[in-house]
Amino acid sequence: MKTKHALFILIAGICLDFPGAMMKIMHYPYAHEVLFAAMVIKIVGFVLLTYKVVKNPKVREFFNS
Repeated sequence: MKTKHALFILIAGICLDFPGAMMKIMHYPYAHEVLFAAMVIKIVGFVLLTYKVVKNPKVREFFNS
């Protein structure tokens, strides 16, 4: 998996969060499920992106300096 894929997953979760919040404000059905799905997608994207950053050898040099 490339870094851009992890970033895309994170952005997709953020983009799903806004319609879920609007659905929750307007008391639409299944708003809670949409917000929960957005939260899970954001967590997966954040974990994948963090893993990719930590495994990058150039980042290790930055942390060691």
